[in-house]
Amino acid sequence: MLDRVQYWPNAFGRSAGRKLDRRYKRRAERDFREVLATLRPGDVCLDLGANRGDITRLMAATGATVHAYEPDPETFARLQTTCASLANVHLHQAAVGAQAGEVTLRRAAGYAGDPVGHSVGSSVRFTDVRMEQDQGIRVEQRAFADIVAGIGSTLRLIKMDIEGSEIEVLTGLMQSGIELDVDYLFVETHQQHHPADLSAVWQLRRWAATQTRPDINLHWR
Repeated sequence: MLDRVQYWPNAFGRSAGRKLDRRYKRRAERDFREVLATLRPGDVCLDLGANRGDITRLMAATGATVHAYEPDPETFARLQTTCASLANVHLHQAAVGAQAGEVTLRRAAGYAGDPVGHSVGSSVRFTDVRMEQDQGIRVEQRAFADIVAGIGSTLRLIKMDIEGSEIEVLTGLMQSGIELDVDYLFVETHQQHHPADLSAVWQLRRWAATQTRPDINLHWR
């Protein structure tokens, strides 16, 4: 019932959506751990939006090869420290989006006072009041399709947490009909920060439910 009601354009729909999100996020966490348990040396994973490397380290602990992407230079430096001893981790200082190029990365308001706590909110897409408006930095962005193609082998697992850019990436993928050589894709959508994306997220969830491979989970935390 909640699944049907969440699409109502009113307060009942919004409330149902929030309740479902909480339930699905707990399920996504469980499913992610189950996939991790199947990883082995020789498998290849992507951590897109690696931040300080918490998920990168979980992936690497399985013996799999991990490519981790993080655009913020200060956060990337912490990622380098976190993963310094991990020979199976390859770090890339770049944002990930639908297109390659140079983009402006904005940090969350309050970043200067608490860089560690606010680093997870840095975004090349969001411009609302949660973000610093006048202190963006220019960073390299790499195209998701190019990253996947550059691996040259089957990807076992992708975690995508790229602060709003996932909408354009996944919409492009849905519209192109291109089949990814990926087994599992866990994505955090951020419609709670950008409500205008809600209809696009609904459309992507419907599409994801029709895909047998990759197994797409749009309820990552």
